[in-house]
Amino acid sequence: MPSVVIIHAGEDTLPARALAEKLRAANLTPILEQSNSDALRNAVKTAPVTIALWSPRSIEQPFLADEVSFARGKSKVLHATMQNAATPEPFRSDKTVNLTGWRGEDDFPAWRELAKLVTEKAGVKPLPPPAPRPPSGFFQPGMVRAPAGATAAPAPGRGRAAPQPAPQQARSAPRPAPAPQRTQAPPRPTPAPAESGGGGGRGMMIAVITFVVVALAGGGGYYFWTQSQSSATTTAWDGVAQNDADALRAFLAGDPGEHRAEAQAALAALEERSYEAASDSDTIEAFEAFLNDFPESEHAIAARGRIAELQSMPPETPTEGEIDPNALPPTEVTPIDPDLVPPGSTTGAAPADPGAGPAPITPPPAPTPDPAAPTN
Repeated sequence: MPSVVIIHAGEDTLPARALAEKLRAANLTPILEQSNSDALRNAVKTAPVTIALWSPRSIEQPFLADEVSFARGKSKVLHATMQNAATPEPFRSDKTVNLTGWRGEDDFPAWRELAKLVTEKAGVKPLPPPAPRPPSGFFQPGMVRAPAGATAAPAPGRGRAAPQPAPQQARSAPRPAPAPQRTQAPPRPTPAPAESGGGGGRGMMIAVITFVVVALAGGGGYYFWTQSQSSATTTAWDGVAQNDADALRAFLAGDPGEHRAEAQAALAALEERSYEAASDSDTIEAFEAFLNDFPESEHAIAARGRIAELQSMPPETPTEGEIDPNALPPTEVTPIDPDLVPPGSTTGAAPADPGAGPAPITPPPAPTPDPAAPTN
């Protein structure tokens, strides 16, 4: 069977599936929910028809427009819109069918138009005409239910049936002359069952009208409720910090609605960025911070292994020739007692350079002999 590719946003998977089920009835093989761009483009190359499904969510995703542009050169592209979404600007001149309000009915005019276009371009038989809807079993105006065993007769007036003579009386003997008292007071005809049925019919009509009004009110209320829920979810998603893993998880744990896939993608992207930052830093603290935010990450084993490697590495020591002068202890200056210094030596502090050795000691000069002194 020929295939039909449906290009849609991930948030529109449910309506895309509903459309695919209707296309299968036309002996077509729908292809949807492709995991990547390559698979989608390979499917488009072999499909005679491609349907671009546009919604308020898909028109905000530029990559879908790129895929539809690619399909225009490989397949016959038809555009279907829902929720009153407008076709993107590059495709305004293409054939578009508005499916807004369609709930899967076979006789929905827009669906019949789309089915006709798809079957013609795919070269398959058109869909059979929709089956007529069965008449309502609650009330049919003008219908009188006759009792069992009786033959229904046309009613001359509203809700009343004219009395009919019994067949046996028509074949009986000639009717005797009417008695005088009967001519004075003609008998009142017995009310036909249709009289009571008229009141029951009106009551049934009122019940049907009431049911329709209640159903419409309930459907309208449900529509406005779903719209308000979607608006509240969008507001909550706009307030979520994209770089906060706990905030993203809290949003997913609630009711993310149509933003579930977007929040999951944001959390996965944040996980990859955090691991790359920890790898670039290559410190124990950076990897521990990553594991604290993403303990169940696929990179958790690698992060724990790198932490073990960093902990087992010895501390870095300076190599020979790279001694830090600031690491040498300062030279202490020891004061010298002047009483211990030999005469003629220089008093003061000890030499600053301990490698220069002791300071030289100069002996005192020899005394000059006195000529007047007696000699021995």
